[in-house]
Amino acid sequence: MKNALTVSLNALRSRFAVLGLAGALVITLTWWFVVARGLWLALEWAAV
Repeated sequence: MKNALTVSLNALRSRFAVLGLAGALVITLTWWFVVARGLWLALEWAAV
């Protein structure tokens, strides 16, 4: 019984670890997109 519980907990942990990594990647890419967009707008504004 304890072995089945350990296996199911490990499966849950690995699944949530993958979801956490995917979420961190999405947040990082979104952050860099916002920064790049801000830099682009700043350059456009400075060129006028």
